[in-house]
Amino acid sequence: MSQSDPRPVTQPDRRKDVDQYTATYKAEMLAGSWWHSIDLGDGYVTRGVHTAEELAENIRRFNLPENLSGKRVLDIGCWDGYYSFEAERRGAQVQAIDCWTPDNFFKAKQARNSQVEFKELSVHEITREELGAFDVIFFLGVLYHLKHPLLALEQICEVARDVLIVETHVMDDFVELPLPVMEFYELHELGGQYDNWWGPNVECLVRMLRTAGFARCEVLRREPTRAVVKAFRRWDDLPQESAPSLQIVNIVNSITFQHHFPRRGRRAMLALSVKGLPEDVSLNDLRIEVGGYGINPVFVGKWGGDAPADEWQINTPVPPGLDPGPVAVRIFSRTQRSNEYQITLAESGMW
Repeated sequence: MSQSDPRPVTQPDRRKDVDQYTATYKAEMLAGSWWHSIDLGDGYVTRGVHTAEELAENIRRFNLPENLSGKRVLDIGCWDGYYSFEAERRGAQVQAIDCWTPDNFFKAKQARNSQVEFKELSVHEITREELGAFDVIFFLGVLYHLKHPLLALEQICEVARDVLIVETHVMDDFVELPLPVMEFYELHELGGQYDNWWGPNVECLVRMLRTAGFARCEVLRREPTRAVVKAFRRWDDLPQESAPSLQIVNIVNSITFQHHFPRRGRRAMLALSVKGLPEDVSLNDLRIEVGGYGINPVFVGKWGGDAPADEWQINTPVPPGLDPGPVAVRIFSRTQRSNEYQITLAESGMW
C-alpha cells in the first residue's frame, strides 16, 4: 500500500487484548495456593484457606471506621495482603511488612492496581526512623511465632499513634485464670511447627500490652485457643473536673532523681510528686498522661523522709513514641484530675 493510499488501516483492538490478558492472568492466579481469599476485581476471588466471608467478619469485629482517609496503617506479617488491601479500600495509606517476600502479595497488588507499599522486615526491625508512625496497626497471627514477644510489642508501641489489633494463639483452653501465664514451646509442640514459641493466656496478653506502653485494652474475641485484643494508646473516659483537685508539684527521673528525662531506654522513668490523692488510692485508680499518650503507673506510695505527709510518689514509664522536647504530664484518679506539669524529653535515646 502506497503512502497516498486512501484505504483505512485496521488497528488492533488493544483494549480487547488487555482485557483478555487481564482475565487470563487473574484466572491463572486462582489456581495458586492462597492463605487469604482476595477480591482481584471482575468477579475473580482467590481460593484462600480463609474464606472471603470469614475475613470480612474478622475485620468487622475490629470496629474500625469504614472511612480511613488520612490514616496510616501498618500490616505486620501481611502474608497475601487481605487486611492491607482492605485498609487501602477504606482510604488509608498502607505499609505492609513481612519477614519474607510473599509472591501472592505482589500478584494481588498488581491485579488490584494497589498502591500499598511493602518492605521485607522482621517485627524487631520496626522503628520510627525506618517506617514513621501509624494510626492503626494490624498484628495478626504473628505473636506466637516470636522468641521475644514482649520486646516486639514494645517496638510496635513505639510506632503506634492510636490503635493496635492483635490476633494470636492463646492457651485459655488449658489455663483460664485471672493470672498471667504463658506456655513455652521448645520444639514443635504447637501445631507441629518449629517456629511456634509462645502461648499466652488472654490475661497475660493484656498485661503484656499494657507493659509495652498501651494505655488500655479491649478483648474483641475470646476463644479457647484464639483471641483478638484491641490496644489503645489513649484513655477514653477521663474525669473532667471543673478545677483540678490534684496537684503535681514536681517530677524527677525515678532512676537518677534528677531533672533529666530520656524519651526511651532503661532510664526513661518518671517519679511524680502529687498532692490531693485519697489515702486509699491504689494503682488501679490512677491514669497517667504524658504528651497525650496514656500510660499505666508502676508504683504509688508516700515519699517518706523529709517529704510532706500529704505528698505522694507515683512512678511511671515514659510512653513510647514521643518526640524530644516539651510535653505535658497529667494525672487522673477516680473523679479527680491534676494540673498540667511540663517536662522536657531529652534528644538522646539513652542516659
